[in-house]
Amino acid sequence: MPELSGSYNFAWLEDENVKAITIVGICKNAGKTTILNHLISLKKKGTWGVFSTGIDGEENDFLFRIPKPAVILDKDLIFCCDTSTLDELGSQIIVLSKIPFSKDRPLWLAKTLIPLQTEITGPSTVKEQIQTLKLIQNYGAEKVLIDGSIDRKSIAQSEYIDAVIMVIGANFGTFDEIVDEVKRLKILNSIPQCNMVSLNDPEYQFLLDSEEICLYEEGHWKPSGLVSLLSNIKPLRQIISKATEAIYIPGAITDMLYQDIKYILSQSGAQLIVRHPDCLKIRLKRLEFFYNLHHPTALIPYRIRTWALNSMGLGFSNIEAEEFRAHLRAQFPDLNFIDVMELGYE
Repeated sequence: MPELSGSYNFAWLEDENVKAITIVGICKNAGKTTILNHLISLKKKGTWGVFSTGIDGEENDFLFRIPKPAVILDKDLIFCCDTSTLDELGSQIIVLSKIPFSKDRPLWLAKTLIPLQTEITGPSTVKEQIQTLKLIQNYGAEKVLIDGSIDRKSIAQSEYIDAVIMVIGANFGTFDEIVDEVKRLKILNSIPQCNMVSLNDPEYQFLLDSEEICLYEEGHWKPSGLVSLLSNIKPLRQIISKATEAIYIPGAITDMLYQDIKYILSQSGAQLIVRHPDCLKIRLKRLEFFYNLHHPTALIPYRIRTWALNSMGLGFSNIEAEEFRAHLRAQFPDLNFIDVMELGYE
């Protein structure tokens, strides 16, 4: 087991069961690279891996054209890069393999021989990201850090992620908008894992793979033939019976569908199971009511283990950043926010 030093905020990294960690942010320039560098600095022994669901460590942000921190890799760290980065690093690395399943562009796995600064990247699809994670683990990585994003096209919402670090950026919007978003994320993070199927149960994998709404009746899950709620509310009402104990909805539940699904659950008494809490795309007030009334569960829980914030928004002065940090910490004392601007490298 690798030895760790540093912030108590990441003490959970010492858990041997935490093998895949993703860092996600609620907006652009949230500070994920700084968190990534801090986590890498906590490793004192052993082999870790790292990759991104985009390009991380580039000198300037593509959208805002502002300087970004480079990714600082320790010795004996496995990472994913493109051909140009591979050529630049030369004898500083060992090339492990070309990633065989990357369809968009040639990608490589390499291992550092010395500490260095570079860009990291990774595949763009969830399937390829999961394959990359497994390949890095097969090369001996005890933990894999993933610079990710919050969407269904990212590995962050897959069953292969053991922990999530959520970074709240001041660039998201007004202070009130940020507070509402954190409240929404807190509710989503509190949605428990469904206990109707176990991880080793074949029905668990059946539900994960299903693109259809499924119904649990008489001890079994069965597909409904309905792919989404959109335009299918009436057919769903017609097939639900008193025998329906639970409804699994793999797609999004939006504000437009909120009243319909609330009515269906109230009338049937069925348990709602979503694929991932982020499938509940409804605004805060409705989410609070929905959560308290129907107690939804998820096949894959959110697993946010650490909350971080980036108090330095675009155009912020130091005083404004300090005020933002103080107010957000006061609003959510239970989250123990760490500020990426306060992090140093061990």
